[in-house]
Amino acid sequence: MAALRRIAGGFAVPLGSVVFAFIVGGLIVAVTGGNPFAAYQGLLCGGLGIACSTTTGENPALQISTTIVFFTPLLMTGVAVALPFRAGLFNIGAEGQLLAGSVACTIIGIKFSSLPAPILLPMVLIGGTLAGAIWAGVPGVLKATIGAHEVVTTIMLNYIAQWLVRYLIVGGPLQAAHGFSASSPIGAGARLPLFLPNTPGLVIFGLPAGVYRVHTGLLIGLVALVAFALLLWRTSLGYEIRAVGQSQRAARYGGINVARTIIITMLIAGAFSGLAGAIQIAGVDHNLTDKYFNDTTGFDAIAVALLGLGSAVGILFASILFGALHAGGSVMQADAGISSSLVQILQALILFSIAANFLRVLRFPTIGLRRPAKAPPSATTP
Repeated sequence: MAALRRIAGGFAVPLGSVVFAFIVGGLIVAVTGGNPFAAYQGLLCGGLGIACSTTTGENPALQISTTIVFFTPLLMTGVAVALPFRAGLFNIGAEGQLLAGSVACTIIGIKFSSLPAPILLPMVLIGGTLAGAIWAGVPGVLKATIGAHEVVTTIMLNYIAQWLVRYLIVGGPLQAAHGFSASSPIGAGARLPLFLPNTPGLVIFGLPAGVYRVHTGLLIGLVALVAFALLLWRTSLGYEIRAVGQSQRAARYGGINVARTIIITMLIAGAFSGLAGAIQIAGVDHNLTDKYFNDTTGFDAIAVALLGLGSAVGILFASILFGALHAGGSVMQADAGISSSLVQILQALILFSIAANFLRVLRFPTIGLRRPAKAPPSATTP
């Protein structure tokens, strides 16, 4: 019973935050003249293939596959934020690290497009992983050596990565010869296989198999999530990361090299996010487009990591939720006439609620430390 109570207590905050967000979101829809029940029915249909209207013609299997495509990169970018959290670091740069991985994957996939898949596919994935690690390693080194705050440095690197993408594909060296705001496609050998082959005439769940874009990057994302859990709880490095997050002073006293742990943590986090960017290029888009300039996956990962409370299981469920919200937004707008911007409002409300709980938890020890100690009762002589 005690274990069940601990589990229930652990889920109380994230579940409460989600319920709070949907209640407030429904009130916003109602106050602005919309139907919150129709809005959430559209989200359920678009995100999970549930409660779809027979008159609108949505295919539940297609909607579920779209959610999977959205939630796959969130698995890895969520880990990229959660791992530094465990070390007491705030990696706000998962977006920039994802873009670095996307750029590296695109460059390798174009320059070596003639190579066969057994060689080229590992090259683009490893290249994206290393690019993300390097992008995150810079703030890690700055934090460990001169104390530069990782929030500031990672945010600035996000901007650099965004404008680097724009520079490369808008009149830059990666722009396609007869295109605009897009690079040339990567070679066929650099593309991740789909679970369902794009075979002419093959129909699954009433639609051509090619429309289901679920790719084998999903397996890589799940393996990355398992690797995160094993690293954190089954390795000496994971113990050091958690010890540094608890108290750097105590970690140093225990013989842990704090500076080295910070750098390694950021390198690993960036590697996860860079791999997510490489998988997006290799599995979904196959070229770098201007949409990456406005991509929000790395920023959504902050909410995923917080909502998932930094655990692998929590990140899995939070990624599914946010993937479903993204996939369901367009269906909600088409079916219920409610702007898909409601999705961003719900995400912000979830993040606000989670942050408010964290602030409450952090506040109490501070108050306790500031409260003067009570004087012991004076001894009385008989």
